[in-house]
Amino acid sequence: MRGQSLVEFALASVVLVLLFGGLVDLTRAIHYADVLQNAVREGARQGAAFDPAKPNNPSFDTAHITTIVDAQLNAGGLPSSIAGAGCPSVADGNLWHNPPYPSSVFPVTANQPKLYVCYDNLSGTPPATFTNPERDLNVILVMAYGPLTAAVPTPLGGNLGLTANWHIRVQGG
Repeated sequence: MRGQSLVEFALASVVLVLLFGGLVDLTRAIHYADVLQNAVREGARQGAAFDPAKPNNPSFDTAHITTIVDAQLNAGGLPSSIAGAGCPSVADGNLWHNPPYPSSVFPVTANQPKLYVCYDNLSGTPPATFTNPERDLNVILVMAYGPLTAAVPTPLGGNLGLTANWHIRVQGG
């Protein structure tokens, strides 16, 4: 009976370590999801900034939006984004490029955000002129979350997919 508590502790500690690791991974995933959401919101907000004195949107371009998004990602502890081409494909056929996204949209590297910027729900190139008084800007980040422990289920080829997108209507001239 002298070694009973040592055996009980050894058995219980395995469960406790797995629970603690899962809790840490869940906390990291929630933090990264919050960082992604903040980054797309700030990128879309800056992209929609209208200057009534000039009547134009000085930040309505992919390069400026990418700079803002990357600054927010870096402040949240994530690397700068890699560029996605055009608008991402969707898994359910919606026309607004909202989630869910197929696995092919996500980067293969864990914890590497991928940025898509869609203008007028069409492409990644901003329009040259404002022929329409209102435009749609959609800033989308996708990331394959790589957990620290094997206790967290990972449906995306070994990673958990995190997404954030922000639609905003841009006023034109």
